[in-house]
Amino acid sequence: MHHLLERQLKRIFPERTTLSPELQTLCAIVSATYESFDKDRLLLERSFDISSKEFSELHEKVVELLEKLQIEKENIDRKIIERTKELMAANERLRELDKVKTEFISVAAHQLRTPLSAIKWALSLVLDEHSENLTTEQRSLLMKGYESNERTITLINKMLVVTRIESGKMEYDLQYVHIEDIIDATLLDFTGQMETHHITLVFERPREQLPYIHADPEKIRAVLQNLIENALFYSRPGGAVTVSAARKGDFIEVCVTDNGIGIPAHQQLGIFNKFFRADNAAKARTDGSGLGLFVTKNIVNTHGGEIRFESTEGVGTTFYFTVPIAVDKK
Repeated sequence: MHHLLERQLKRIFPERTTLSPELQTLCAIVSATYESFDKDRLLLERSFDISSKEFSELHEKVVELLEKLQIEKENIDRKIIERTKELMAANERLRELDKVKTEFISVAAHQLRTPLSAIKWALSLVLDEHSENLTTEQRSLLMKGYESNERTITLINKMLVVTRIESGKMEYDLQYVHIEDIIDATLLDFTGQMETHHITLVFERPREQLPYIHADPEKIRAVLQNLIENALFYSRPGGAVTVSAARKGDFIEVCVTDNGIGIPAHQQLGIFNKFFRADNAAKARTDGSGLGLFVTKNIVNTHGGEIRFESTEGVGTTFYFTVPIAVDKK
């Protein structure tokens, strides 16, 4: 019999008493319950001791891990600081080199443009005043030299524009103008090229005059010249280039559409990068510089507009650019 039960029975029955069978059975059940409780209590205490020990060991491991993580974090922070200083120094060096590069290109371009202009003048003089004394072969050779010289001057001028853009020295003469007048003046520049390339150039004039824009007319004209020139060069003989303008909310949107060679889909992301030329464009025209669209995008963005395009290789391309409407000019 369990000792707790035996102690309680002695209190109830001070003198030794014979218990009835029913009471004995009940005492046996209670005694068994007490013993089961003792076993469970011992097992619980033992489990608690084990759990406490395991928790203590786990706590020590967590503390140790946190200390290691703190040390590692401090090492990483130190490396980040060191790396950041290195990157800042490298960026500063790159800015210095870029400044030197820009200055060098500017000086070199200016130095080259003067003698090239003199060569252009001399070749033009020979071709104009002495053409009757030239053989067909001589005239052809001089014309090739003149055209090559002209392309070089154009490239130098574009490089000078790029250096002004990158150095923040690009100047803008903002005026209140109508986009239709700029388009009309620009199209006159391409009369000869239309005949040479056998391309039709059309301006789909809006039904009503569009609102004024506040822009540098020469810069917007340069944008149009570049887009139209590309459209003419990369269109097939007998094709057409269409220019249109319309109001889109607070902007005037100009579109230049051709049915030329198009731009490959996998190369369209880089079209506005400096010196970028799509593979099919390089094959179709070997004298492109890859600077025109870079300059064009910068001019449009500086005016507060955006430029985008849609193109399918072998079908054609449409460039869209916007210029804000002048809100203070009716």
